[in-house]
Amino acid sequence: MKLPFGLRASLSASMVVLALLVALLAIAVHAGLAVRSTVTLSAQRSRALARQAAWLAGQAASVAPAAPEEAIRHDRSLHALFESAMAGDPTIYDLGIFDPSGRALIHSQSARVGKAIPRRPTIAALEEGNVLRQGMRLLGPPRAYEDRVPLADDGRRFGEVRVGVSTALLRVELLDSLRAGVWVTVGALLLAILVALAFAQFLSQRVRIMMTGLERLREGEFGHRLAVEGRDELALLASSINALGERLETTRRRAAAGQTDPSELLVATGQISAWARVVSGLAHELADPLNAAALHLGHFKRKWRSPSQEAGRHLKVLEDELRRIEEIVLGFRRFSMLGEMRPRWFDLQALLEEEVERGREAASPRIELKLDGDQAPRRFWGDPQLLGQACSNLISNAVQAMPGGGPVSVDVECQEEGVAIMVSDQGVGIPEELQEQVFDVYFTTKQGGSGIGLAVVQQVVKLHGGRVRLRSNPGEGTQLVLELPIRVAEPAGVA
Repeated sequence: MKLPFGLRASLSASMVVLALLVALLAIAVHAGLAVRSTVTLSAQRSRALARQAAWLAGQAASVAPAAPEEAIRHDRSLHALFESAMAGDPTIYDLGIFDPSGRALIHSQSARVGKAIPRRPTIAALEEGNVLRQGMRLLGPPRAYEDRVPLADDGRRFGEVRVGVSTALLRVELLDSLRAGVWVTVGALLLAILVALAFAQFLSQRVRIMMTGLERLREGEFGHRLAVEGRDELALLASSINALGERLETTRRRAAAGQTDPSELLVATGQISAWARVVSGLAHELADPLNAAALHLGHFKRKWRSPSQEAGRHLKVLEDELRRIEEIVLGFRRFSMLGEMRPRWFDLQALLEEEVERGREAASPRIELKLDGDQAPRRFWGDPQLLGQACSNLISNAVQAMPGGGPVSVDVECQEEGVAIMVSDQGVGIPEELQEQVFDVYFTTKQGGSGIGLAVVQQVVKLHGGRVRLRSNPGEGTQLVLELPIRVAEPAGVA
């Protein structure tokens, strides 16, 4: 399903993927331009320097045509050019004027004067190929290239000018250029991530408000109204839910006064189910970009091996906030699924054994998880998926209530009209003033808890026509009892 633009703009966490791709592309383009620019500018400077040195050498030779080499050796203008060139251009490796036999008449390295020095590859060879080949030459083993300009007088060649450049010096200039570009790109990427996650946080707050409103409608509080802000799709959905609540409240009042028939309430209830499906789709669409954001944030952390302490702290905050948003979306999805119950006959005892075994595998070795489920009916009418989720939530809460370890027991007891599933721990317990709030959405006494688990348990039990009872004393542990009615299977008639 393709989301409308307004909502997709709110789901800006997906911008992290785009920002990462743009950053990588920008770095690649910048690196290619930097390589090409470094090679081209160095070749242009060396050629200009070679032509200038050749012109000065020609002027010196014209003064003493009988002994041009000697005039070149003692020319002050050439010596001044050599000194200024070596001091002003960091990519020039050496500079010299040679006689026809290849011996240095003047050289930037005085030890080479009078010695025969072999020729090196020309700068044209460095410029050959595409950007990738040029980059491999600059980043490979150091190598020297040179530009040569012949010296001639009346058609008689009396030497040449050689200007040498080194890939080691060019590499230093290239890395300096790349370093600045990479830092700018990384800064832009971090800014894009922060903006995207800020939008995601804003959206999660609005979704949480709507989820709470839907839950209160499900509990029968039809007078509750959602705060409508903005003009996007979420505001439209909130307005529609408010209108539905008003209609349900009016219908309930008329039914209580005997002014309506039950069919109107059934129609309204069907609309609640339709809205639950809309919310389920919204939760699904939220999950994908958030998962993408978390995935690429993880890639970014692995590639940035040595972030500063401040950057590391910011990355940790981003990771924690993404995880919290994902938990909200997961809870949103769980609640949207509770509106549809798919009951069937199943083995309740086998279901409890499976959930307890799964709890043993997830818990630490210090937790002793015991099951006494002999009285659990082998044939029970209900939704095994929802009841399994409820039992899993209770076992997980009991295990977390005892970080130092201890026994957790799951007991089943048959009663007059149903069956009771009791999950007990010997943890810290729950203060009496907080016991009435433990089933509220987003209320939790655990650090880092989502506040969704017990709310899900209560909804599952209500869908099965039962109730949840809490027994807890601070310092003595907690027991949660699920009281579920038993449906008796009617015997099939035989003709």
